[in-house]
Amino acid sequence: MAKNKKRKKTPQPQPRLGFKPSKSYLEASFATARRILRALGEDESLLDTFTKRQRQDIFRFVTMPPYVACMPGHKVPKPFIAYIQYNLTLTMKKNFFDEANEVTLMDVVTVGLSLMMSFGNALQSNTFPPEQAERIERVFNAMDEKKMITDGLDTMLSSVKTSLMSLSQPNFRIYGLAPCIPEMKHNNNPVIHNMMYITTHECQIRHFKYHDKEHIAFRVFFGPIDQTPSMGTSIALSKLFPGIKHDRELDIYIQSHAIHRFKERIDTLHPVVRTQLLFISLIHPSVVRGTDGRLYIACLMLHKSKVKTIGYFAFTIEGDGLFILTFLPLLSYNVPEGHLICERLHLSQDDIKYLGMDKISFFYDVDIEQIPVLKQVLFDELHLDFIHKMYNTELPDGKTFSEKRTAFVKNFFRDIEDRPSIEHSHSSSQSE
Repeated sequence: MAKNKKRKKTPQPQPRLGFKPSKSYLEASFATARRILRALGEDESLLDTFTKRQRQDIFRFVTMPPYVACMPGHKVPKPFIAYIQYNLTLTMKKNFFDEANEVTLMDVVTVGLSLMMSFGNALQSNTFPPEQAERIERVFNAMDEKKMITDGLDTMLSSVKTSLMSLSQPNFRIYGLAPCIPEMKHNNNPVIHNMMYITTHECQIRHFKYHDKEHIAFRVFFGPIDQTPSMGTSIALSKLFPGIKHDRELDIYIQSHAIHRFKERIDTLHPVVRTQLLFISLIHPSVVRGTDGRLYIACLMLHKSKVKTIGYFAFTIEGDGLFILTFLPLLSYNVPEGHLICERLHLSQDDIKYLGMDKISFFYDVDIEQIPVLKQVLFDELHLDFIHKMYNTELPDGKTFSEKRTAFVKNFFRDIEDRPSIEHSHSSSQSE
């Protein structure tokens, strides 16, 4: 029997360390430089005063497009690197420093950075005649005053940070970004590599007691920008209890149970989007008091420039930590929206679960327009009709409402007006 051969590890692709400017590259850079000068409000005729040799010298100072790679010694899945690189490139090409002159942020961090470095060197070396040197200095100062390069580099960091936030899991692994230091390589020409190295960090565990039982929770970080994670979420105690005399910051932790419940109940959104919602809601926590008197942190999302609530995080406080216990659906009895529908339609928490109303998919599968009594509360009173349109103007991929599920819910509510009021059995938030 043949022995299994060990698979050879495929090395991750590395960026080109050398670059020889071609004629087409120099022509394209020259055209981009013209647009950049127009965007700065400067006369582009400055470039026409350069000799052919001077132009070649200016644009031989090459800046490569931003490139994402795994930091040596760290382990980042290749699809994650590809995802971060794709988002970064798309962001830089789709966002403008000056849209009127079609100067993208990718132009800024490549040709713009090369131009600034070349002009800076020219001013130091005094290699240009006084008239040219004066105009070069004016352009150099305009680039600095308008923070052109700074804005481009900040957008690079912001894009990568957003991707890292989408991929990090508090109870598994946090992805970070090593300090970005442009790498200069000298072959025949100076080349700047905008390298962005992705790092990995193990989760931080903390034990706490709740109802006399010991539990484990994980520190919530959102895309650290250092080799040591330092961007942890926190909330001021005064935000929970206004008027408190001795205010302090509480570090936010989350149980795996809460993450699993969140995944189960926000079940139609892409995992990346779902992770973003989790982090964003805990980075800027909005506190709401439930109908049971407890405080909850709202899970928020942006829809058509308006902030919408799609659920709630139950928590407890111990020492200097706030611990997320579980995630409650929007129609849970203990939160405002769920309490209202249970009261108005005489539903118990068991009814909510039986009908599947504790999951976002309910709004995607059931044609609520066919059920007037349900539509009255969900859409007309609670204004929850936005849910099935989240990230979709229409049902995804031409999907239609489920006729079978719609009929099931419709039959349940057929005689709702004749149903007697019942005692509302509902699970406590900590057991959700």
